[in-house]
Amino acid sequence: MAALDPLGRTAPASARPSGGRRTMRRLAALALVAGVSAVLPPVTGSAAGVPSAPAEKKDLKKEYAKLKKRADALSKEYRGELVSLEEAKKAAERAGADAERAGRDYETARAGVARLASTTYMTGRLDTIPMITAAEPGTAVRDAAVIEHISRNNGRRVQNLQALTNQAAQSRQAAQAKLDAVRKEIEDLEGQRTRVRKLLAKYKPEATRTKAPAGGGRPDGASGAKSPIVGNSMTARMRTALLAIDGRFGPFPTIGCSRPGDPQDHGSGRACDFMESTGGKMPSASAQAHGDQVAQYVISNASRLGIKYVIWKQRIYDMRGSGGWRAMEDRGSITANHFDHVHVSVL
Repeated sequence: MAALDPLGRTAPASARPSGGRRTMRRLAALALVAGVSAVLPPVTGSAAGVPSAPAEKKDLKKEYAKLKKRADALSKEYRGELVSLEEAKKAAERAGADAERAGRDYETARAGVARLASTTYMTGRLDTIPMITAAEPGTAVRDAAVIEHISRNNGRRVQNLQALTNQAAQSRQAAQAKLDAVRKEIEDLEGQRTRVRKLLAKYKPEATRTKAPAGGGRPDGASGAKSPIVGNSMTARMRTALLAIDGRFGPFPTIGCSRPGDPQDHGSGRACDFMESTGGKMPSASAQAHGDQVAQYVISNASRLGIKYVIWKQRIYDMRGSGGWRAMEDRGSITANHFDHVHVSVL
């Protein structure tokens, strides 16, 4: 049967590949197969007994599910909003999603390279139409150019697959590291259970008041503060803490407290932000030093004031943990990362 050129025309006998050319194509295909074999991991059930990537991903999900169950139980027991733990969980979720995405990209590329290698080896032909030179539009590129095409273009596929393999491995390592951070946080909090129970027993839950106090003022706000207060609605415990902090370190540019609709402490009247600057700008050096003093005062008087945690400069100090500042994930802005205000939450 007459051979066809890439444009569908019958090729002359002289243009048909000889046995030597077919051999060269086969050798090039074998080179591609060898390259693919170097980067493709063993499949599940292989002689080496190495599990496939998808099986490992399922283990990550299973591990996270167990940790999440423990974390949810702690949040309920420790009166909610375990910020450092929630931050660690979110970071683990993001890292897990990155690992999933990298794994999918890898599997797609792996399947494409494996298909190409198999097709080229079995048929001795490329699965794409050979390039046509501008000088000879009716003539297919000769075997030497075809081999170069395999080496260059398909070699890139193999290199890309190797890069995706490395990326998937790095993503999985990052996800595992984040899971380890969650586990460490949980173990630390669980280790404080006896002390935290005593702390929670001492400071019973409070809600904002609905009736005006006998001495006047807002029903559930603070009066007599040096600083302007935005959202002047809070629990009695938060009001006591606010007046103590403002009385010692005020006036602040502003103090922000109640935030309707907030699912956490700002929404329940248990948190206030003591601003060191406004407009989302980084505080001056002196204002940052002032914030350092405020944060330390709150920590030093946490037991007396019923403090739950303090956030300042992208760090959190949770009184329910074993103590000390802990770094937080980057939230993307000066204000979101608490560089311009000291956040104080009470029990």
